[in-house]
Amino acid sequence: MDSMDTRAYTASSLAYQQLKSWILMGEVPAGVRLREEKIAERIGVSRTPVREALLRLHAERFLDRHIEGGYRVAIPSSTLIRELYEVRRALELFALRRTISMAGDRDLKMLNTLKDEWLGLQEDYFPTDPEFVLLDEDFHGRLAESAGNKQLAEELRRINERIRPVRTHDFVASGRVSATIDQHLAIVSAVIAAEIEQAETLLERHILQSQAVVEASSFKSFERMLNAGYVEGESIW
Repeated sequence: MDSMDTRAYTASSLAYQQLKSWILMGEVPAGVRLREEKIAERIGVSRTPVREALLRLHAERFLDRHIEGGYRVAIPSSTLIRELYEVRRALELFALRRTISMAGDRDLKMLNTLKDEWLGLQEDYFPTDPEFVLLDEDFHGRLAESAGNKQLAEELRRINERIRPVRTHDFVASGRVSATIDQHLAIVSAVIAAEIEQAETLLERHILQSQAVVEASSFKSFERMLNAGYVEGESIW
């Protein structure tokens, strides 16, 4: 990668991270069409990396298409969030029971590897980190894969992708990264030990707690969006 490619990558990454941060913190007003030139000016980059960031955030469901063209912040309904979490919980609990009932040496090896990786994360994590949602998804996906049903694991991944934008709010809240690491280790340890009731209780509690944090954090963020982004009556977006 030459110096020009490096600069382009850095500018695109900067635009993506900054815009995503504004969205998560509720600093982008609800319903407003995002203008490339204004965003580029605020960040201090050209319009090209901003355009790339907008495309990426749209693909990740953080943005919707605006009726006038371009994009606006996606605001999923509380009903949709609740329904998707219910489906996620049902899939994961089913996978968990199947894993424990069918666990063999191959499954246990996979689970022990997963546990070792998360033990390593205890020593190296940030208090808050929106990107941690990807590690969290990986944990739950691999836990489901250990059930030996690829379609079940794939369906769970699709559900997690749909709620990723709101689930990212979970890891903006202080203390949630470290709490998630501890909870994951407790869950996988119970699965390895074939303690089905304990594993089910821990997993369901973990998902419900995540849902509560996400609903509270996203609500506050969406509330801020209603009054964000205006200076002396003029949109800065």
